[in-house]
Formats: sequence, C-alpha cells, structure tokens
Amino acid sequence: MKKLLLTIFFGFLLIESAYAKEVNLSCELSKYIEKRWALAEEVQTPLSKVSAADLKKLTLSFDMENERFLGSNLIGPNEYKSVTFSSLDNMIYFMTKGYKADDITYYDTRLDRLTGELIRVMRPTEKFLQGQFENTGKAEIGYEQTKIYQCKLVEKLF
Repeated sequence: MKKLLLTIFFGFLLIESAYAKEVNLSCELSKYIEKRWALAEEVQTPLSKVSAADLKKLTLSFDMENERFLGSNLIGPNEYKSVTFSSLDNMIYFMTKGYKADDITYYDTRLDRLTGELIRVMRPTEKFLQGQFENTGKAEIGYEQTKIYQCKLVEKLF
C-alpha cells in the first residue's frame, strides 16, 4: 500500500513538473532588413515582397525553470554552441560558432523575453568571404540580413 501511494505521489509530481516548465512560442516575421556591404544603408523589404519560405510561422520551445532550449523549426542543433538566459536584460542568446565557423554563414539570434521580439541576423563567415575573394577578386564585407519576428505564447505546438 505504501509503495502504491508513493508511486501515485511521484507520478503526480512528474506530470505537474512536465507541464509547468515548458514554454512554447509561435513567431511571425514582422521586419526583413538587408545591408549589402559595410558602408551601405540598411534597406527594409516590404513583407509582401518577401519569399513565402521566410513568412512561414516559426516555433520555439524552452524549459524556463531549468533554462534549457528544447527545440525549434528555425534554429538547428548544429547552429549554436550554447544558449544563455540573461536575467540582466531579460534576453535569451543563442551563442553561435561565429565568424570563424566552417559554414557559409553564421547567425546572431536573440529573444527578448519581455517583448517577444526574436532578432536573427545572418552574416557571412570568414571562410566564405575568403573563397569569394579568391574566386571573384571581391567580397561582400559587411553583408547582413536581419529578420525580426514577433513571438507569442501558445499552449502546445502540436
């Protein structure tokens, strides 16, 4: 009888904690900005001219109690080294491999926990710029593509 009561008690604890920790967000693109090179001005593209793939809704899941990123259909597991939950500025930072990465591009991704704004900046890596310079004699130094999403809490993703 004692074992049965303990099993039921721990079962309720597990169920309660499983639902209490997970936070799910659904995000929609609100701004699309490009900067072609270092001295160029940023240009915002109207959402009506942005590709359908960029307008797709995004999802993110977090375990806020344990400060863990659980997954997303935007941010792949090989894209970042760690996720930092900052209590100073209420931001969640995805720490990427950065400029020295072996990929073509790297991302600076951060989520404001107060406003729900997800900012994702894509920049070329050093390896890509070197290859571009070797092949064409020029490189797009300073290129940036910024996507800003507005995220909202949702009950469940599926």
